[in-house]
Amino acid sequence: MINKIKYLALFAVIILPFAACSEDDKQEAIYESPIVIAEESVMPKPELRGVWMATTFEIDWPLGKHTEAEQKQLYIDYLDKFVETNINAIFFQIRPNGDAFYDSPYESWSKWLTGTAGQDPGYDVLQFLVEEAHARNIQFHAWLNPYRITTRTKGTAFPDLDPKIDSAWIKDYDEIRIYNPALPEVRQRLADIVKDIITKYDVDGIHMDDYFYPDIGDTKKLNDSAEFELYGSGFSKIEDFRIDNINKTVQKLHETIVETKPGVIFSISTTSSIGYNKTTMFADVDKWYNEKWVDVLIPQVYSAIGDGLSSRTSFHSLVNEWNQHYKQNAVLLIGHYISRVGDGTGSQFTSAQEIANQFTIVRRQPGTKGSVLYSAKCFFDNNGHGKLGVIDVLKDLFKNPVILPFMGRKTMADPTPPTNVVLNGTTLAWNVAPELTSVVYVIPEGEKKAQIAVITASNTYQISVKGKYFVTTVNKDNVESEISNEVAYN
Repeated sequence: MINKIKYLALFAVIILPFAACSEDDKQEAIYESPIVIAEESVMPKPELRGVWMATTFEIDWPLGKHTEAEQKQLYIDYLDKFVETNINAIFFQIRPNGDAFYDSPYESWSKWLTGTAGQDPGYDVLQFLVEEAHARNIQFHAWLNPYRITTRTKGTAFPDLDPKIDSAWIKDYDEIRIYNPALPEVRQRLADIVKDIITKYDVDGIHMDDYFYPDIGDTKKLNDSAEFELYGSGFSKIEDFRIDNINKTVQKLHETIVETKPGVIFSISTTSSIGYNKTTMFADVDKWYNEKWVDVLIPQVYSAIGDGLSSRTSFHSLVNEWNQHYKQNAVLLIGHYISRVGDGTGSQFTSAQEIANQFTIVRRQPGTKGSVLYSAKCFFDNNGHGKLGVIDVLKDLFKNPVILPFMGRKTMADPTPPTNVVLNGTTLAWNVAPELTSVVYVIPEGEKKAQIAVITASNTYQISVKGKYFVTTVNKDNVESEISNEVAYN
C-alpha cells in the first residue's frame, strides 16, 4: 500500500547578495525570485480549476438567448466544454447589479435573463444551474457583486430604481449607483440576501468580487461626510471609517454563512494590488485574512509575466507576493485573464504560451491551491482564442482530473476509506459508504507517481491502463480519506 505522505523532492531557495542593494532593489529581488518550489508527491496535488461566468451585460451567459430552452442548452454546452477540460468549479454571477437570477424577496429578476427587468423567466434558474453543475462533479459558487446596483454612461440618467430597494440606501456617482457601504441597513440587507440564497439553494460557495467603494478618482468625492458624522465617532480619519464599513460587511457575511450553513465556502476576488485594495477600495484584505473571515482569496492577477512590465506588477512578482503574505489562514487561488490572449490590447498576451507559463509559476508556489479563469466565453473560442490555442493549452494543463482542496469548515466526520478493493478481469470494484465520492488512482506501469483515473459516484471502474490501482473517498467538505488496499492490473 502507498500512504499519502508527501515526499520532499526539491526545495529551491535563492539567496541573493543583498549587501550592495538598495531597499527598493531588495524588494524587487524578493518578488522576482521563485522563493520555493512546491514539494513533489506520490499523490497528485489537489487543485481548484475554476471559471468565472459573467452575466452582467450577458458577457458569458445568456448571450442574448432569452428563452428557457435556449438558456438551458447554452449552459449545458458550457458544462460539456468544462468537463472536456477537467474544470471542477464554476463561479457564476447570480447577482450582477442589485438584481437576481433567482426568485428573491429582496431584489427583482435581472433584466439580463429576459431583456426586461423584473420579468420572471418562467423557471428556477439557479436551481437548474446548480443541479447541472453538480451532476458533473463541478462545484457551484454563487457570485455576488456586493454593492453595485447599476451603471450608466456619464451624463445619462440611471434606470428606475428597483422598487424593492430603499432609495435612502443608495449613493449615486457619475457612472455608478451603489448600496451605501456606511449604512447598517445595507449590511443587514446583504446578509439577508446571502442567507436567503444558501437556505434555498445547494450552492457550494458564496463569492464576492472586487467592487467595494468605487474608484472615482478622488476619494473626497465619495460624499460620505454625513455618514462619517453619524456613525464614525470612533475614528479620527474618514478613510479608517470606510475600511471599517467594508470590514463589518465581510464579517457579517462570514458570520451569516457559519450560522446558517457552515459548509458553504466564502471567497472574495480582489484586485492584485494589496495597496490599491486598501487605499482606494477600502478593502482591508489583511484584516479579513487575520480574522479568518474569508475561506478563499482570489487575487485577479491580470498582468503578464514580463515583457516590458515593471517587476512589481508582473504576474510572477504579484503571485510571489500574495503567496508570501496569504497562505495560512485562507486558501489562496490565482485569477488569470485568459480573455486577454489575442484580444489585441497588449503585446504581452499574444500567445497561449503566456497562460501555460503562468500555470507553471502558480503550481510551483507551495501556498497556492489552484486558479480561476476569466472568462467562460473563451471556451467557445471567441475573439480568435481557438486560433491561438488557449483552450488546447488548458486541456493539456488539466489533462488528468484532480480533487478539490479543502477550502472551508469541517461539517461532518472524516470520510472512511473504501474497503474490499478487488479486480475481476478489467472491472475494479470496492465497497464505499453512502454520500461519499470515490477517487480511483493509478500508478501506470513503469512510473512512480499516481494519477487520478476517475472521480465517480459509482463503486466500479473499467480499467484500461496497466499498473497499480487504489481508491480513496472524498466527502462534501472536500476532505479525502486514507487510501485503500492496492491491486495490480498486468
